[in-house]
Amino acid sequence: MRDGTILGCLWTVTFALSIVMLKMLVNGQGLLMSFAVLAMTLMSPFVAYKLAAKHRDNERDGAMTFGEAWTYIAIMYLCAILLSAIAQYVYYAYIDPSSFSDLSAQFAAFAVSNGMDETSIRMFTDAFDKMGQQSTGEMLLSIITGHLSRDLIIATILALIVKKNP
Repeated sequence: MRDGTILGCLWTVTFALSIVMLKMLVNGQGLLMSFAVLAMTLMSPFVAYKLAAKHRDNERDGAMTFGEAWTYIAIMYLCAILLSAIAQYVYYAYIDPSSFSDLSAQFAAFAVSNGMDETSIRMFTDAFDKMGQQSTGEMLLSIITGHLSRDLIIATILALIVKKNP
């Protein structure tokens, strides 16, 4: 759980930066911030690997089977998903419940002023509006489901790398 909390904190910071980045991008800024969010997103599996390898070396005497490694990494990812989901729920339910409708309006104004074609504008604003119409619970359920499917695949790959037979 400790390592899952560390990974969840990384995801929560990434989420916070992505919100700031998205708000900056719809105003025509934030390109550098998007690289920081991308770097933190790509850094996540490396952090998970280092935490699992540290656990293997310190707690398991340097030996771990594939099943043990996969279970450890999967539980670590589940803890991270829960921590990140709590942060996202608090943000979308209490801090900024109208974030997607605001982003839709800001993006439409920015895109029209920069001469973007109407089809592209409609595609983005429809996506923002669709997300804004979902309840907070529905949105988080879709986020958690997406995380689970992707993270279990990553856990399998990391377990193959982390395992060391005695």
